[in-house]
Amino acid sequence: MKSLISDRVNGHSSQGELATSSAKYTTIAAWSLAVARTLSASGIEPNPVFEAAGLSLSQLESAPDSRVAIDLMTPFWRDIEAVTQLPSFGLKVGQYAYPMHFRALGRLMMTSDTLAQAFERLPSYYALISNSAAIKLQRTPQLIGFTITPLDGVEISHMAIDAFFSTLMHHGDLMIGDSRFIHSVDLMRTEPKDSSAWRDCFKAPVAFDRQENCMWMDRGMLERSTLMANPELAAENEHQVRQYLDQMQALSWREKSYQAIHAMLVTGEPTAAKVAQLYNISERSLSRYLKKEETSFRSLLQDKRKELAHYYLGQSELSVTQLADKLGYTCLSNFTRAFHLWYGISPSEYRAQRLSSSTADNGKDTG
Repeated sequence: MKSLISDRVNGHSSQGELATSSAKYTTIAAWSLAVARTLSASGIEPNPVFEAAGLSLSQLESAPDSRVAIDLMTPFWRDIEAVTQLPSFGLKVGQYAYPMHFRALGRLMMTSDTLAQAFERLPSYYALISNSAAIKLQRTPQLIGFTITPLDGVEISHMAIDAFFSTLMHHGDLMIGDSRFIHSVDLMRTEPKDSSAWRDCFKAPVAFDRQENCMWMDRGMLERSTLMANPELAAENEHQVRQYLDQMQALSWREKSYQAIHAMLVTGEPTAAKVAQLYNISERSLSRYLKKEETSFRSLLQDKRKELAHYYLGQSELSVTQLADKLGYTCLSNFTRAFHLWYGISPSEYRAQRLSSSTADNGKDTG
């Protein structure tokens, strides 16, 4: 079956590769390879499952640094659940997602001085694993919370979140020889009929139906020295991670900035300075690169706000005032004025039109 793997990181396209515009959000192929190993360990032949999803396992194995589109991975996870009949299958994947399969980022974690240092570094480089979610750290006097927030409008499987948290736990166990650093876990997914698999995996309380996905960890245990700490190797690995991010998918500066703006809108106000810092360049350089591509940070920010306004007004119950605040507008009138320029009507009128259209479509489906 024709492969739909994105292999742009190596500077060429695989047969059947999705267009860049439709593969805007991707994840590293290492995840799918970990799934294959987990299927094999569970007595299930992985090749037919991959082929049914339009993925070539042999091509993925030959290019583990390649990228797979999220709009392929999300239904792939659904197929996995159907085949295994295990909603908790993602938890098992963490046992087979080895640090070496995440290349320089995995090595960077393992050679960090402490677990705390490793987790502090991850939010800066999350795009290497997947650029479809925002990652941040929350802190209390006793705990650090590793939080994953899917980008609005981008569907991510709950099993993928389970796999990521499980992987972090197993990597942490390798680094300090103890997995008890996890204090508790909050998950956005609906609570399953039997949640014992999650509690058994994390050996900690697990809460479902939460507003965000967060793995809370004991700060004291995170400060333990790791077994493979090596500052010199860590510096070299960090350099390699930055090189990979620069090359990832051969993205233009327009595309890289657009994705960074999307991620930053989840947690705060995007600025050109923050985007430049993310890619380790000056704000002036970012402005120059974007100008060469006939755009600007301000233009990209407005485009992303327009895209998200369309999404929120059709898919959420946020009030227009809440939406204006979420998109970073200082007052409702500024948002309303911008929205009218985009669509020619007010946000409330736009929402009413979308609701009316959706109701009409549903009537056709049931007629």
